[in-house]
Amino acid sequence: MPETIYVTIDSLAPKPYEILKPLRATIRPRGGEWIASFGAANQHASGSTREEALANLKDVIQASFEILSEYAPDKLGPGLAREFDVLKQFIRKRP
Repeated sequence: MPETIYVTIDSLAPKPYEILKPLRATIRPRGGEWIASFGAANQHASGSTREEALANLKDVIQASFEILSEYAPDKLGPGLAREFDVLKQFIRKRP
């Protein structure tokens, strides 16, 4: 059985975001699919291949950042505020 794979995400291209510091993600098999995770920000995605799971994780990270950016910090609960704080350490929207 395949083991957990560790990957570094250093680009969200073609999305309009830049990586401030590389994101360390894991990809592991689970029930016939692959799960990609950026655990520091509680972001996860699945796919039928490792590549698809990683691409989906990049989409989840970007979408989460966009959605959370729309709210004032005091309007986010503690869990979402922490996730957003972590994401802001790793990515930002290109000027």
